[in-house]
Amino acid sequence: MTFVNLVLLALSLSSVDSSRTDREIRLVALRHAADIRSCYEREGLRVDPGLAGTMEVELTVAPNGRVERAFASAATLRGQGGAAVVKCVSGAARNWRYEPGAYAREVIVYPFALVRDESQAALKSRSSD
Repeated sequence: MTFVNLVLLALSLSSVDSSRTDREIRLVALRHAADIRSCYEREGLRVDPGLAGTMEVELTVAPNGRVERAFASAATLRGQGGAAVVKCVSGAARNWRYEPGAYAREVIVYPFALVRDESQAALKSRSSD
């Protein structure tokens, strides 16, 4: 089993044009953390175990809560598999849903740090010896 440290960079979270609360925006990302982790492990770490870096995913959310557009607005993933991770994460984010409400069309940017958690992997390896 691979352990991954997936971090939503809370201080950098920016809703470029959103009237939703920061809490609601964070909760949506946290609900889908497993999807992001899966993209990183499946598309990135299998190809390059040292793949690490950051990426920002920009979403356009409709008033009904559906994501209309999702793409990586920035990425610094170093190593093979980085482009596949970016594509996978952007695709997964297109399926995210927000609470519908009296909102205008809005843009939300999620920054993620993708880093393999070596300390957890080492603990797991020692416990299986």
